[in-house]
Amino acid sequence: MKKLVISLAFGTAVLFTACNEDEVVPATDYTTPDFNVTVESVVTTDAAVEDAVESADYEVDLYTGTTTIIDELSADALMDDQLKSGTTFREQLRERYRLGNMPDVAVDWTDGDFPRTVTLDYGEETELINGRILSGIIEIVVSAPMNTEGAVRTVTFTDFSVDSLMINGTIEKTVISVTDGREVHIIRDLVITLPDGTEVECYAEITRTWEQGMGTPFYFADDVMTISGFGLCTDSDGNEYRREITRQLQKRGGCRFIVSGEVVYSANGQAFGTVDYGDGTCDNNGTFRWANGEKEFVIGQRIRERISNRNQSGQ
Repeated sequence: MKKLVISLAFGTAVLFTACNEDEVVPATDYTTPDFNVTVESVVTTDAAVEDAVESADYEVDLYTGTTTIIDELSADALMDDQLKSGTTFREQLRERYRLGNMPDVAVDWTDGDFPRTVTLDYGEETELINGRILSGIIEIVVSAPMNTEGAVRTVTFTDFSVDSLMINGTIEKTVISVTDGREVHIIRDLVITLPDGTEVECYAEITRTWEQGMGTPFYFADDVMTISGFGLCTDSDGNEYRREITRQLQKRGGCRFIVSGEVVYSANGQAFGTVDYGDGTCDNNGTFRWANGEKEFVIGQRIRERISNRNQSGQ
């Protein structure tokens, strides 16, 4: 991913100067960027990518989001397999997965102290109760108890997939406040591969606030998280863009989708599209607005349409 950061820093310096959302042209004045694919292709692809990454990120929070969960995982790791199968902790987690087939969980630590490494192995296919399919490995190194400001979780994805999207790379999650809920600063450095071979490399800085549900770590339906921040992305078609959360996204434990919020897309400081995730209803519908108008679309259903008369050589 260093290649992406260097390319953005030197090849599109103007993009970085747009980090202040005030410098982005208002979304009412949409432009049409000089992309190799249509704006709709870029935006629907990005929405699908973010949907998958948020699902992966929630798995990380599910297994390492509180000190209580980490301690339970650690104690569980000491039991033999017969005892494990009957623990209340495992039974509660199993409810999240189809037929109770949860991932294999391993914990590595020294003398019961931190750091602790939690490894989640979803194998070739693990199905959530909501129908989402996960596979591959997530490794999470936890530096300190999660009720500690400054505690860091370093997350590595190895051939991990959400449905048909493959995720590789790292996420670093640092606790910056535990005063009112828990506020975490997140740096993502990921490569997402689509089924057609398209790759999207994204560097993102996110603030996620766990607002509700921390007091019930083994009950997931009451979890409510809000998300703000920005991302800088480039895809294997050579398109570079910025995504800015202009109205906080909301994620709920009882819903597989982002339920509300707004994201503005820009290139070289010029806004070219917006996605509105709705009013809080649990569905996979969004509204896409761009220079040609607006339309509703299904999050996860992406198009990939090249602009036939542009940059044909070498493609």
